Formats: sequence, structure tokens, C-alpha cells
Amino acid sequence: MKPLLGILILTILVTFNSCERTEEYPFEAKVLGKNSDCGLFAIQFTKNIQQANEIAGTLFTEYIFIAKNLPTDLQVDGLSIILNIRRIQNSELSECTDLGPSYPWIYVLNAKVKQ
Repeated sequence: MKPLLGILILTILVTFNSCERTEEYPFEAKVLGKNSDCGLFAIQFTKNIQQANEIAGTLFTEYIFIAKNLPTDLQVDGLSIILNIRRIQNSELSECTDLGPSYPWIYVLNAKVKQ
């Protein structure tokens, strides 16, 4: 009985480890360029805007956000990207001048160019 149980467990482990994992990027956005107020790039969500607002904790239907941790190679004005985000932590916020438009912040977990 023990050899049968061992073979069954081994089969299950091999099956789960051999499955191809694909990263999901549920959000689509357009890079708007560097925000003059904070010096970081802003993005405009074009897909799943309500879900982005829920993650960011914003009360309104914002679609423009300051994108903390946007990869350098994606910091191109007008570039269409797909990305994963999370809510920004207070310790990750940086100072802004408050002289320009104020937008909510999100933290980019990973992103790539939209194909």
C-alpha cells in the first residue's frame, strides 16, 4: 500500500510542476510621460479601471495614476503597456511639489509592452 501511495503523490507533484505557468497582466494602460509634480511617470488605465481603483483604494473613478516602480525601459510617453499592480504603501510614497496635478499612486509589480 505504501508504494502505491508514494507513486500517487509523485504523479501529482510531477503533474503540477510540469504545467506551464503564464503570468497574467490584467491591466492595460498608456504611459503619459513624467509627471511634473512628482517626477515619476504617470499612466492612464484603459482596461479594468474600476478594479484598478479598488486596488488603489480611490473613491472616484480615476484612470490616471502615478506609477511607482515602472520599469525604466517602459518609461516612454505614449507607450501601450500591460501590467500588474498593488496598492502603494506609505513608506513607498515620495514627496511632490503640489504645484501640478495630483493623482493617486499605484505600485507596479511587473509590466511589459502590449503586443
